[in-house]
Amino acid sequence: MTPVQYATLADCLNAFQTTFNENTRVQKLIKNWKRSIIVEATDTGAVMTMVIDDLKMQEVKEGAHEDSEYPVHLQGSQETLIRIFSGDYNPAHALIDGALAVFSNEKDKVKLEAITMVIWGM
Repeated sequence: MTPVQYATLADCLNAFQTTFNENTRVQKLIKNWKRSIIVEATDTGAVMTMVIDDLKMQEVKEGAHEDSEYPVHLQGSQETLIRIFSGDYNPAHALIDGALAVFSNEKDKVKLEAITMVIWGM
């Protein structure tokens, strides 16, 4: 699969929402998982929040809308984030390379890795 290049982080995350919601295996992984995941492009200042609830990514909205009980925050350059969410860059490699920062509890980090493996086969 050749990843599509997106002009903005918002475009990429909106496309990712469809991929996420159409994957029945992801739905099994996110059962009883309600999170707001903040995605921040450190170079452009773009900030988006993906809201996950009721077995779906309910919305992708501009700005930081933090879940105070279980905050999940991803940071990287816009190019890195677009490459990750379009399936072109393994997030585990991005972490090792220092291109991605993930701020969350350990259980959520494991959940995010599992979602990545299910969606992109990484």
